[in-house]
Amino acid sequence: MIPDEKARTDYSDTMEALRQAESALPDFSTSYDGEIRRLYEQIVNRPAFRYDPLDDPLYQSYRDQAVSEGGRAMRDTVGQAAALTGGYGSSYAQSVGQQQYGLYLQKLGQMMPELYEAAYERYRDEGADLQGQFSMAKGLADSEYGRKSERFKLASSLEQQQYERGEKSWQKLTSLISQSGYQPSDAELSAAGMNRAQAEALRNDYLQSNPIALMLSGAWPLSGGGDGGGYAYSGGGSAGSTAGTKEQAKLDAYKASASNTDKRRRL
Repeated sequence: MIPDEKARTDYSDTMEALRQAESALPDFSTSYDGEIRRLYEQIVNRPAFRYDPLDDPLYQSYRDQAVSEGGRAMRDTVGQAAALTGGYGSSYAQSVGQQQYGLYLQKLGQMMPELYEAAYERYRDEGADLQGQFSMAKGLADSEYGRKSERFKLASSLEQQQYERGEKSWQKLTSLISQSGYQPSDAELSAAGMNRAQAEALRNDYLQSNPIALMLSGAWPLSGGGDGGGYAYSGGGSAGSTAGTKEQAKLDAYKASASNTDKRRRL
């Protein structure tokens, strides 16, 4: 029956639409995904802060300067002490020179908290810079994703509207054919998403339930109904039909109608 056929067709169309939708899902990846992933890995895998003076270029610079200046001060002090003793070195001169050298190294040691704080600030700034780069890439990706999403929503909305128009056209055309035996054009069938076989099936159902319309259509012949003037469906125009042609069926109908009129006049 047509309802079952329509249900099967709708189910088949729906499943096909779902398969097409799955294969046509938009790619919501962005051109920033790789950069975001790289920055994220750097942030989460970043080692905790640990200060090692030997890895600190600033400390190395201050140390080289302290060693150089301390060595020069030591030599100057030893030289001055030797001059006071007639040019001969003494343990006193060496001791004083070592003290001068140690003072410079002591000053370097006193700078360690400052160097530690400077190193920590650099570590913190590097982390903040990574966070900033990550946030910027994420913002650009979100913006690109939003544009793709809006285009997808617009396309989906247009497809939904087209589907609803098709459903309305289907229902309208189905009703028209079922109630009047209307024969739609190819353009009307296309707009409703209906094929010619479906339309003909609907029309045949209408004709079979309306003998006069069936007779006038010429699709199936009708046999005369005798004195009662009725019309009986012959069952598909087989070789045993008594009417034979459309013209004969009309003539039989006319004779039956005239006979019924004469009977009413005599009464």
